[in-house]
Amino acid sequence: MGLRLILALVLPLAVALYILHFNRFTVAFHIAKDVVISDIPVVILIFLSALAGAFFASLLGWTETGIAGLSRQRERRAARRRVRARSVFSRAEALRSRGKIRAARRKARKAARLDPALSPAFGLAGDLAAEAGDLEEALRCSERLHSLSPDSLEALVRLSSNLEDANRTGEAEKLLSRLGESGAVHPDIIRRLRDMFAGQERWEKALAASRKLSSSWASVSQRAADERAEGDILMAAGEEKIALSDGKAAAELLEEAVRRMPEESGPRLRLGDAHLLAGRSKRAVKTWEEGYRRLGATEFLHRVVAQYGLDGDEKEKRQAAQAMLSCGRLREEDPVPMVMAAALLFDAGRGEEARKWLEAATEKAVGLSREDSWVGVVLGLLDARGKLEAGDRLAAESVLQKVVQEACRKVLGEPEFGRLIRSAKASG
Repeated sequence: MGLRLILALVLPLAVALYILHFNRFTVAFHIAKDVVISDIPVVILIFLSALAGAFFASLLGWTETGIAGLSRQRERRAARRRVRARSVFSRAEALRSRGKIRAARRKARKAARLDPALSPAFGLAGDLAAEAGDLEEALRCSERLHSLSPDSLEALVRLSSNLEDANRTGEAEKLLSRLGESGAVHPDIIRRLRDMFAGQERWEKALAASRKLSSSWASVSQRAADERAEGDILMAAGEEKIALSDGKAAAELLEEAVRRMPEESGPRLRLGDAHLLAGRSKRAVKTWEEGYRRLGATEFLHRVVAQYGLDGDEKEKRQAAQAMLSCGRLREEDPVPMVMAAALLFDAGRGEEARKWLEAATEKAVGLSREDSWVGVVLGLLDARGKLEAGDRLAAESVLQKVVQEACRKVLGEPEFGRLIRSAKASG
């Protein structure tokens, strides 16, 4: 409206002032060098100027109105496309929930075409493409999603994941690492880097990322998951050091793994192996004994027994039996150490002593429920205990013989142990 007002008022006034400056009654115009139009009344010229200004003002108004109408029409059309895109996107989500992946993928692509700014459509299309194995389209969708929402953590994680799946791990790592240059990094980004480094077996960088998470806030469940992930990384790094025969470095890593996963037997077992590899056999045995005391897993007992050469030396077998009895005092409710000691004593020719420990083990078996490979031994002890209480000593000795056979097979690796209790008693 401002420009129209100028044309309608100022232009005629300027022309009139120009005319009156030279001639107050008539005006002479030089159209060409020899063509002169003269004696035009001032009033007529002013009237014509006013008409010209009004015409130009109207023309400008019509143009402005037309442009505004076209703009509003385009906006209405874009709004209808956005509404339609959201409707198509909703149908794509519904199809995906029903397991119709191909149809859902088509709808998601259509929604993205209808509204190029609809970021959830690109996210869904990328996820469906990744599920279908089309990594190229998944990467295009995730790049578009990241360009639409550069500050979105979800978009960044999706893009890095698709880059990694496309074997472009270097780009994914740079993308994630670049965020730390300007300030604090979101914990989910650090977790993504940790998992990426772990997948590449770059244990030092994975551990560095895990340790950064320890100083960031996390819920109780997330903190437990982070500690478990760090424990798994420490275990894998320790295994690598063991494979390289570096027992000392492996022990340092596995000691930390034990602190992260105190209720699991794996780290303690491998920690003892690392100490043994480093030439610290006594410390290895103490590690396994402590693991048995805390967790009660029979794998620790097998590790302790294996430290005594069982290739035929009766003295070492008796020493191994004494070690089992010492372990039995760590968990007095568990009969397995006594059974293992009895098996070793039988094999060392100490039948009477072995029988004594077997009978003592039957007193501990009542009410004990085991879920490991020694359940058959415990059931045999329960059976022998019942026969002893019933006064059927011969049947009890037969059951104990089977218990010894099973225990010897587990402890010594022998398929069968054929000595009878009576003959062992005679030899004792």
